[in-house]
Amino acid sequence: MEEIYLQIRDKVFKVKKDVLCEHSDYFRAMFSGNYVENEQKQICIDMLDPNTMHIILQYMQIGLIDLSVYPLSTIKDITIAANFLQITELIKQIEYTLDIGTCASNWMETMDIAEISCFPKLEKFCVAFGLFSFKSMKPEYVLNIHKLAWYLSHPYLDSQSELEVFNFGLEWIFHTETGADALLVIIGCLDMKKVTTQDLEEIKKCMKGFENSLAAKVIDLLYDLSVNKLDLSETILNKQKSELCEKFTQRVWTETLDIIKESKTRCLQYTPVIPLWLLKDGKPELLPHSMYTYYQGRGFEQWLEVADKNLWGWSVVAWGLTKLVIVCGEHGRGTGMFMRDVKVYDTLRKEWTRHGVNLPQRRHAGLAVIGDSLYIAGGVGGFRVVLDTAIVYDLKQRSFRKISQMPDALQNPALCSHNNKVYAAGQKSIYCHEDSGTSDFWRKVVDTEMRMSCIRSCKEYIYCIQGYFSNLYRFVPGVEKNLQLITYFSSLPATICNLGEILYIFTWTICGQCDVLTVEEFKAKHTVEKPKVLFTQSDNCMRVNDVAGSCSLVMSAPPLYKELSKYHKRYLARYPDPV
Repeated sequence: MEEIYLQIRDKVFKVKKDVLCEHSDYFRAMFSGNYVENEQKQICIDMLDPNTMHIILQYMQIGLIDLSVYPLSTIKDITIAANFLQITELIKQIEYTLDIGTCASNWMETMDIAEISCFPKLEKFCVAFGLFSFKSMKPEYVLNIHKLAWYLSHPYLDSQSELEVFNFGLEWIFHTETGADALLVIIGCLDMKKVTTQDLEEIKKCMKGFENSLAAKVIDLLYDLSVNKLDLSETILNKQKSELCEKFTQRVWTETLDIIKESKTRCLQYTPVIPLWLLKDGKPELLPHSMYTYYQGRGFEQWLEVADKNLWGWSVVAWGLTKLVIVCGEHGRGTGMFMRDVKVYDTLRKEWTRHGVNLPQRRHAGLAVIGDSLYIAGGVGGFRVVLDTAIVYDLKQRSFRKISQMPDALQNPALCSHNNKVYAAGQKSIYCHEDSGTSDFWRKVVDTEMRMSCIRSCKEYIYCIQGYFSNLYRFVPGVEKNLQLITYFSSLPATICNLGEILYIFTWTICGQCDVLTVEEFKAKHTVEKPKVLFTQSDNCMRVNDVAGSCSLVMSAPPLYKELSKYHKRYLARYPDPV
């Protein structure tokens, strides 16, 4: 076997020709054609790094590489070299390793590697991960102010309010000790159609140390418009130009106009996902178990079959914005054959994953998710015993642990997550799970006088319904000790989906032999309005499977939107772009 020497800058490697040709299309082409290198004993490649080449040659010699031992910066160098040398199998392995290793602290760096390495799917998944994980993101994870402007101004950022966006940017400025001019970059990221008077009040408080800055004066002008019930729009600014210039100066007015002109509108859409039964097609135990989507103007559409026809008592919950988790259930009533695995459907990849685990046997459980932790509580176990036990399953590590027993043994207990805590509805109270790390317990937080069938978090409230009554209740955790009755539905509520700022309540009315399926919208505001009926379908063959659970998901990956606004480019020109 012929050996040659590879000179990579100032380092020389002795390697066998056939090893290079086996793994690299680059070398295979070089040594199989009528190229001058085919006759040479020493090949010079100056554009590669010697340390990186050493790693790649080790991979070629043994056919394996453990990428997990290398930092992302090294993996980036390996990726560039593997692409140059056209090492197909290594490129695939790198992409897979980066994909499964993507997390809050590295998604932005992984996204950059995906871009330069021509991994379009990985880049798309990284962008979706970062945008949809805004609630758990930390400012130190954003690499520079150019990336910050792109991130916070992205139309598909999963932000509940523009105040959250501003506070994130302000914390980033403090963390990196960037100058006051960067505040204008942050203000330019806000969706002016969503900014409220309350947001501007809080922003003014946050900017006390910058009272004399141009950014603070822009906020003062915006606040002046907002308290006078005027839209934050080009039209209003132009109409009020003379008064505003006199009050705030021409410079401030011009800056505000530039910001409003190029403000991007948030357009992330949540899709309600509900389990429905088709009542007219045979016996309930033989019906397909499917999730349906609801779109205003289109109604219900069958989306995904989630379980076998004979699986009874399965439950679903959302894991983040793009994953649906299916757990529990019994294959046939009373058979004792339980579904003990975990199935996850990814709406971006359009694929199922089975975890291959063996959870305790259970059906008709209550579910909630915090981060990567799936809480499974109550339900019915073997020999039809109603359970008060609960476990926490780690969706990443694929392992579970027991937690404290619930105060009540319940079939189909209502659970939800709120501000990184799990709440569960008992017979006459709602409890919060408290975990100190060394011990845990369920603390009573609200008296309900009856058992709530569904509870959902939205903004600062937890909303509650009981399927036998048309009432909507809510309370502020940690503040209120009793439920507040706030409004009524036109029909009996079955389940609730949270769409960020509004709730969709799926209801039914039973009139003799006729079921009427309805969808009602409730806007989660301080001022309570009666729910609005969006959809009504009489003589209906569909019924909500109210015990299986419901959720809201994002059904497709967001566009990249790499191009920044002219306003941002003007200010970012003052900061060197590391790329």
